[in-house]
Amino acid sequence: MNQYVEDLQNSILGNLNKAVDNRNLYYNNLTKTIVVLIFFVLLFMLCKKGLNRMNLDPNKQRRIHRRIKNTLLTLCLILISIIWINALNSLVIILILLALFATVLIRSTLDNIIGWYFIRKRHYFKLNQRIEIGDKIGKVVGVNFFYFEIAEIKNWLTSESFTGRIIKIPNKEILDNEVFNYNYLNQMVRQEISFIIRHDSNYHDAKEIVEETLHTYYENEIYSMNDGELYEKLNIPSEPSFHLDIAESGLVLSCQFLVDFHKVSAVKTKLNETILEAFNTHPEIEFAVLEIKQVN
Repeated sequence: MNQYVEDLQNSILGNLNKAVDNRNLYYNNLTKTIVVLIFFVLLFMLCKKGLNRMNLDPNKQRRIHRRIKNTLLTLCLILISIIWINALNSLVIILILLALFATVLIRSTLDNIIGWYFIRKRHYFKLNQRIEIGDKIGKVVGVNFFYFEIAEIKNWLTSESFTGRIIKIPNKEILDNEVFNYNYLNQMVRQEISFIIRHDSNYHDAKEIVEETLHTYYENEIYSMNDGELYEKLNIPSEPSFHLDIAESGLVLSCQFLVDFHKVSAVKTKLNETILEAFNTHPEIEFAVLEIKQVN
């Protein structure tokens, strides 16, 4: 048995030495390998650029991007194997292919461990922080070597509330997707509410009602906790903003404001109630109503 192992080792080393000694063949194959790598890198960049111009759904675009990358990588490995198959002994080729096959099998595991490293060392997120990755939003409740867990928020719900489900997401997803952290620096996010009133409504008074409501909200909730220097540094507006647009259905009044992301649903409900009550009691403000005319 020992003699067989020794003969096998000598055979492999002998073939490798022959391949290395044949410098012309070695450099020729090395040149071909570099050309193949450059070709596939350029082809991948071209495919990626064309895919970005198609304006597809983000989730669909990511799936297509992943398939293109895996397909081109497989073709590249096959071509490189064909290039070197004449320079090395078939036994060595088999060993290389087995090594590549093993790499493919454990690639997902390695990617997850790499993802875990980035999560921990690059501070992508921490426990109890709210994140958004792909089409999933949730509160981080666990992180390990292979996946992280989030308590799902919203999904089929209209408000930003917990659905009651726990989602396990592979760590490798952070390598291919953008990660949005709701409270990386602080817990304030900007939200928007809007109303549609009739074209002949008194939009000056409507605007005043909205602005007064937001001012009261800011006085009670925001000014005491808002980090003005931080938002100025990041060039993010911290004050509420009002916008008026004219649509076929009526005048669209919209306003944007800061809110603690934990209280989004509660704050929007309170603001809507206050503004709706004021609009309903104002004699010159009426909500736009969709009119359906039947033509005989």
